[in-house]
Amino acid sequence: MMKAMRIKASSQVVLAVLYMVVSMRITPNVETALRFTSSNISGVLAWDMRRLLWDIEMGKYYSANEALLDYVAKWKAENEEFSDSLRLIMESQRQVPEKAEKTLDEALRVVLEGTRDRMKHYAQDLQMPVTMIHMMGVVLPILGSVMAPMAAVFLADAVSPWHFIVGYDIVLPILLIWFINNTLSKRPVTFSEVDVSKHPNLPTEGSFMLKRGRSKITIPVLPIALLVGFLIMLVPVMYFIENPDYVIVPMVTDDAGFLTPAEVDDPDPQLTLAMSILLIIGVAAALSVFFIFSNIQRSRVKNSVYKMESEFELALFQLGNRISGGTPVEIAVEKATDDVKDLEIANMFNITLRNMRTFGMTFENALRNPQSGALRYYPSRLIHNIMRAVTSTAKKGVQFASQSMLTVSRYLKNVRETQEYMRGLLSETTSSMQFQAYAMAPLVTGLIVAMSQVIITVLSFLGTQLNEVGFEDTFGVNAAALLGSSTSVTPSMFQFIIGVYLIEVIIILAMFVTKVNKGEDKANQWLLAGKMMLVALIIYAMVAMGSSMMFSGMINDAMETMMAG
Repeated sequence: MMKAMRIKASSQVVLAVLYMVVSMRITPNVETALRFTSSNISGVLAWDMRRLLWDIEMGKYYSANEALLDYVAKWKAENEEFSDSLRLIMESQRQVPEKAEKTLDEALRVVLEGTRDRMKHYAQDLQMPVTMIHMMGVVLPILGSVMAPMAAVFLADAVSPWHFIVGYDIVLPILLIWFINNTLSKRPVTFSEVDVSKHPNLPTEGSFMLKRGRSKITIPVLPIALLVGFLIMLVPVMYFIENPDYVIVPMVTDDAGFLTPAEVDDPDPQLTLAMSILLIIGVAAALSVFFIFSNIQRSRVKNSVYKMESEFELALFQLGNRISGGTPVEIAVEKATDDVKDLEIANMFNITLRNMRTFGMTFENALRNPQSGALRYYPSRLIHNIMRAVTSTAKKGVQFASQSMLTVSRYLKNVRETQEYMRGLLSETTSSMQFQAYAMAPLVTGLIVAMSQVIITVLSFLGTQLNEVGFEDTFGVNAAALLGSSTSVTPSMFQFIIGVYLIEVIIILAMFVTKVNKGEDKANQWLLAGKMMLVALIIYAMVAMGSSMMFSGMINDAMETMMAG
């Protein structure tokens, strides 16, 4: 918990250094910079800095410099670049203005490059965990599933469907989730988080919003998802209610008094397999509908905010550039809106300008008003924090506001370049995971399901043929019973187990990809899981049925030839 908290606190270090640099440019005083920073950042690091200020007020330290020296030593082991940046900020207050500017620039450069190096090392360290996840979650279970039908045949008295259910659908997914969470807990967190829970144009959790003119209709998604699943699963459920032995083989007592699986004669195994696949398709379709429609609007808003964050530096530069010439704020906002009218973030300036002109609000209130402020429609912690810092410096004068905007925009450009560099480092990892979810896992599991039916059919046929040529009379062993005339794990039951496992693996891989790319982003995580599941289960069903029909046809022709011979 302590390690996770420290990593979470590290997500704010870039903004903390940025705010301290902005404050030191206006007033070269460390205590003022600490107050300004702690009031503008959020999360664990904000509380940490406020505790430091409390200790200064209570007389634990004689000065802010002494307190910051202890703070630097505290962070040295956990985040060396943050400590080095704070040390440079302290040194800048003892230098002449020209040299102090360069020292402050160096402080931010150090923390940005340190963050970039952390992500580089993290991306390199991900290669082994990704290989482990690939082996544990896809390759080894699939290799095990090749042997599972044989185990079900030769160990029919010792192996039941519950062994496979517990192993594949419970124990293995839990191990995978634990391993992935342990790997991702070491991920350096990006400093920007998007929370759309208070966005005015979003439906409630688990709902989809339809707009008709000015009216908004909220539709719950769960009943629709359940209806889709019910319609798909209705026919196969009725089929298996009429033929329960095709899924769960009844146990009977043999001549020696042992419980053994009864022999079940399935006249059309292809139809039974198709019905069992339809059940899995129904479950996957219901989950996909729920995941996609309950998260697609949230995901669009979040992706829009991510895009606006990338445009924010240019918008801030244009506004700061207009204000620097002595232009009044209202006119500067209007002209800056024209400068960035082709960008998505231009609407934030439009709302701000409307609030200032129509309602007579100040620049700060036009942005941050709880009911109609422009920032209400832009739920980005990055944008909120920086605009809070800008409006705070604007109270000291227009020139201070302009200087802070130009400074922040220049630094945001460096931060954006760092984020793009991180995405480039991790792109190979996420592409590998998506390929496994979309194509590899459904292809291979579909083939395994088809092969399980073929293996059980072939072994059962061989057992019958061996008995006919006197195997039981010669060796005293019933070859048909030995080689699978009866088994407790039918092809349909095996397909259920593998199908549920595939659904779980897709959800786990979607969680992995999203957390690597964007951190904690539930909307994009569940949306990606829904899309992956829809595509993967269609591929799985086509491969399983197509392979089963092809192999079964070949096996039936071979068996007929052998019997005729």
